Amino acid sequence: MSTEFPGFNILTRTKRKSYLPRVAPLKHKHIPNYWTGSIRANGLHLYVEELLEESPLIKIKLVVPRKDYIKHAQERFEEFNLQEKIDSPEENVAFELEEVVIPTDKIRTTKLDADVIISRGLVTKLLKENNESIPIVDIPVQGIDLIRSLDECKKRFGRKKVAVIGAANMIYGVENLESIIDLPIQKYILDDITASDRTVDQAAEDGCEIVMSGLNTNKYAEQIGLQTMLIETGKESFRQALVEAKRLAIVSRKEQEKAKRYQTILDNAYEGVIAVDLQKRISVFNTSAQEILSITNRNLIGMSIEGILNKGKFLDLLLSGNDYQEEIVSYDSIQLSVKKAGIFLKGKRTGDMVAFQDVTGIQEMEGEIRKKIHLRGHVARYRFDDILYKSDLIGQTIETAQLYSEADSNILIVGETGTGKEMFAQSIHNYSERRKNPFVAINCAALPESLLESELFGYAEGAFTGAMKGGKQGFFELAHRGTLFLDEIGEVSPKLQSRLLRVLQEREIMRIGDDKVIPVDVRIIAATNKDLMDMVKNNEFRADLFYRLSVLDLQLPPLREHREDIPVLAEAFIKNSRLTEEAKERLKEEEWEGNVRQLQNFCERMTVLCKDRVIDVSEIEKHLPKSSVEAKIGRVYISERERIFMALEKHHYHKGKAASELGMSRTTFWRKLKKWDIETN
Repeated sequence: MSTEFPGFNILTRTKRKSYLPRVAPLKHKHIPNYWTGSIRANGLHLYVEELLEESPLIKIKLVVPRKDYIKHAQERFEEFNLQEKIDSPEENVAFELEEVVIPTDKIRTTKLDADVIISRGLVTKLLKENNESIPIVDIPVQGIDLIRSLDECKKRFGRKKVAVIGAANMIYGVENLESIIDLPIQKYILDDITASDRTVDQAAEDGCEIVMSGLNTNKYAEQIGLQTMLIETGKESFRQALVEAKRLAIVSRKEQEKAKRYQTILDNAYEGVIAVDLQKRISVFNTSAQEILSITNRNLIGMSIEGILNKGKFLDLLLSGNDYQEEIVSYDSIQLSVKKAGIFLKGKRTGDMVAFQDVTGIQEMEGEIRKKIHLRGHVARYRFDDILYKSDLIGQTIETAQLYSEADSNILIVGETGTGKEMFAQSIHNYSERRKNPFVAINCAALPESLLESELFGYAEGAFTGAMKGGKQGFFELAHRGTLFLDEIGEVSPKLQSRLLRVLQEREIMRIGDDKVIPVDVRIIAATNKDLMDMVKNNEFRADLFYRLSVLDLQLPPLREHREDIPVLAEAFIKNSRLTEEAKERLKEEEWEGNVRQLQNFCERMTVLCKDRVIDVSEIEKHLPKSSVEAKIGRVYISERERIFMALEKHHYHKGKAASELGMSRTTFWRKLKKWDIETN
């Protein structure tokens, strides 16, 4: 085929991309940029290989009763395709035409696979009766086609009476051409292929000498001695059919994609979805519905729902005319949570649908969601192996904590600031049976009472101004089947202490502003640096809550009670530098009232100030924090035993006042007196 462009004679042919080697791009303002080509010898004659890119391939099938029934169909298609790409180069759609020969008597039993079918006359009628899902385009027989055919008939056979036989859509208005062509014309409508012979006989009786019709009809006419003429499909008519075929194919493809998209969404939904029309025929039955209800038949569309579902409350609910929200019904041996709604189109009910879940499945899904709650940061990072130590005291503490981990009782961790209470809490969680579930931590002293309450228990939608739409889960819900770590529990107000006690007793919570009770399975690990027993005696902390929390007590010793661990910790905290032995010994002598946290902060400061250097005792002395006692007596270090003596002497051996000045609880102060063998009587 040849197409003229300014300055060039373009010869084109279509090939699939995989068949063709890539050649240098050919640039011309009239040639789309997705073509490539090679230049012939004279430089003006171009041979263009059209490369069909990786675009949707739409298959068009031309169904005809014999080969070349429509003359030059493939060439006309290629010409049409080329012009379409020139007119609409932005379209990324590739078309393919295949001519399929099917005898007329075989059309009803032949299955075709195509995006769109093109045919003509009676073949179109038969195809439409047999193919409901594939769009079918009828090639129109235009007036110009009839004029050309009748004119050719007159030239070939002279002025004889012509019987034009065909489907109504093919020969509409042919009788009006009699005066134009100057031929006597008799029209015969043929709606049934089996009636073609009788129609030809009738035409012969009516004095017709020529039959102008389709292939089969002409064949019988020739057998009884009549002359025949085939009604040819003109170029214009075929192009019109291709335009319509392209439009229908694109629309059909989009509809298929939309249907597939919706079906994929339905099939991957957790909920089972069933929809029926007013006759209770199934229009939707997704994969989840089949799995939940244990239905193995996959071809359910169009079937009666009453023949698929077992009789019972679930079927009755679907068949009823009422809508339902969150109904719990039984189906065989399972419990279903069901929602029912009508389907309406322009205000008229056209069917009904139900969405449902297996209640057991909901519980399992809830568990999976809670397991993945670590994506929100509710995960324990530390394990016992992360705790650095050398002393027997910390070793024994870890052994106790590991024993506590194997139980499921609440734990109260007591220790001074900086002793690693949360690190131990996370390690206990990761050593327990709850390790695969959330670890949720909250500092009870960091939030005001109202905010702490909403964080712990959550709230319902509209509970207060600014509440999130849909409400919010509290930390108890987030920690379900896991561990809730309540740091600085001694700072909780009496009101919240009451609510906490109820949760620990009943194992259920109620969101703020809601009336629904939510069961929770949570292990509590609480931590404090206060003497809760003293607070109980002073009516500052509820005794019943204290005993609920302190089922298992874990005492974390301050750093000054296991000084042999200080070098181990310091070496881990100091990076890109090295401590001398004298420096390590000096660190062991320091009090570290802020415990491990204070030591870590000091080591980070030394890392910055002494980067890539050996850190000796002079550097340590230079940057050590000064206590109030040290400030009075210069740079002379005061031991813990001497500090206790000084405090006792200052307060005339009043133990409570001495302990208060030293920042110790009474229990700790008594333990120190015993440790240093200090007599106070």
